[in-house]
Amino acid sequence: MTLLTGCGNSPAEESVAEPLPRLTFHPCDGFGTDARAAAGIDDGEPVKFDNREEPFQRWSCSFSSDDPYSGVVVSSNAISLSKTANDDRLTLVEDTKIAGHRTLLNDFPRGLACVASVDFDTAVLEIMVGYKQVVIETADQACQLALRVTQDLSPWFPEHL
Repeated sequence: MTLLTGCGNSPAEESVAEPLPRLTFHPCDGFGTDARAAAGIDDGEPVKFDNREEPFQRWSCSFSSDDPYSGVVVSSNAISLSKTANDDRLTLVEDTKIAGHRTLLNDFPRGLACVASVDFDTAVLEIMVGYKQVVIETADQACQLALRVTQDLSPWFPEHL
């Protein structure tokens, strides 16, 4: 009897990436008046962006921050935190934990924004603050505000996105 073996997996044995679960938390609906007030976000009506499905699911909302005055975009994203961690467009400022969630604070110089990305295992909550606008001139200022808003919203984080 001859036994043939080969290297690698047959097509039937290759692992197929499981699709990420669908989002259930929209930041426009999930962060109410109390959460927005705690984060220094004004009580005006948030602006809900069109939901995006490709290349990944994203639900975004724009708020205005009162102190300092700026725009804050909060998004639920059906991506893994590793996608953010490996994004060459971003410059890591800080890797920390907020409310028990690993959080990456990144400068996005091409987008003139600082982004706090909060890990929810199968999704990421992003809080983005732009700079070179109104009173926020530098990435440091934007990152400080993005981190503060993220910390202030953390008591209202959902169990999952």
